[in-house]
Amino acid sequence: MFGEDAIAQQLAEARSQLDVVRQTQQDHQVPPVTAEAADGRIKVTLGANGRVERFEFLEVRVLKEGTEFLEEELRNAVNAALDARAETLNADMAAPDLEAIGEAVAKIQDQGLAQMRAMTTQISAVMKKLQGGS
Repeated sequence: MFGEDAIAQQLAEARSQLDVVRQTQQDHQVPPVTAEAADGRIKVTLGANGRVERFEFLEVRVLKEGTEFLEEELRNAVNAALDARAETLNADMAAPDLEAIGEAVAKIQDQGLAQMRAMTTQISAVMKKLQGGS
């Protein structure tokens, strides 16, 4: 039978693996990244989550350059920021095996349910005997 100690051990291992995943995510957060375009007159900042956090126009006259110029320079600034952010990400770091963690938790759950069914059957049999049945 799948014992209580074995369940506790497997749950502890699953929690440990999840803690490793959480810590890895915290340890590898990317700091905000700022990139420039239009000779430094436009700045874009990506937040730690990788989304655009801020656009800055350091000279108001850059707005008078026209929409085509602004579209191109904004695209350049965003792409430069994305490239800079990608460089700071550590591609060599192995991703945690979330599939294996999920399978381990599912196995624990399945075994725990089987154990509960067996215990319920045994308790029912004992109760039946206590109540005078055979």
